[in-house]
Amino acid sequence: MAKIGGGVSETRFVSTTGIALLCVLVGVLLLFSLPRDDPRVTQIRQAAFDVFMPIMDTLGRPFVALRETTLEVSELGGLRDENHRLLAENQALRLKINEMTQSQFLMQQYRALLDLPPEPGLELLPVRVVADLSSPFVKTLVAKGGENIGIEAGLAVIGTNGLIGRVISSGQQSSRILLLTDFNSNIPVVALASDVHAILAGRNNASPELQFIPRKAELKDGDLLVTSGRGGRIPIGLPVGLLRLDADGGVPKVELLDDVKGLIHVRVVKSAQIEAPPDIDPSARKGR
Repeated sequence: MAKIGGGVSETRFVSTTGIALLCVLVGVLLLFSLPRDDPRVTQIRQAAFDVFMPIMDTLGRPFVALRETTLEVSELGGLRDENHRLLAENQALRLKINEMTQSQFLMQQYRALLDLPPEPGLELLPVRVVADLSSPFVKTLVAKGGENIGIEAGLAVIGTNGLIGRVISSGQQSSRILLLTDFNSNIPVVALASDVHAILAGRNNASPELQFIPRKAELKDGDLLVTSGRGGRIPIGLPVGLLRLDADGGVPKVELLDDVKGLIHVRVVKSAQIEAPPDIDPSARKGR
């Protein structure tokens, strides 16, 4: 009797396996026989996804947990590195602050010894750029704000990092800004490391040129250029760009600190204008 029961059990198992294989075979044949864009194929595929989705979700949970744990560990490592970097930057900034404090104190002492008048204070007027009139021949912007907020022609305009141009005309509600890249832009600058005075001239491209350089000047690649204050309209010390020397000995180029394309908000630098001294009467000069 035991043998008969065992044979019946094996027969049932084979029959169940055969039916399952037959169903799989029929399903495969249907998938290959039906067109890919047939709606029945989409329905069968979606039904299979619905049936196996809980199983796939259950089997995939350990891998998801492992991946999340790996990401957390990697983020913790990144935060640790970022913390070390910020600590190093904080220490470097403290040293810079100490150096700047010392330099400011020494400058006050030197100014007191030389009895120099203090530099006029600066006022920053934030304005929004409403139009970019730049073309291959002209590099100008139109800003919202003019005489109604104290903007007048000749004032310097800075972006996020440094000088971008100057105001060339001002109306009641708007003003026009000539960018440093314009061919008509000429700004007196000085290289900090080499103490060389020159003129930053626009050439209607992204990199203005440095002109009127003294013959025996020794320029350094990467030197920071700031406004020299010559002319009395643009304040002294506004950062402009980095000096880039040509290996072939060509005209030095300047990499501006601000990208003049796509500007949205800029600041107009309002400072006290230095008036020119009165002209000397030629007749009075002859009398002397």
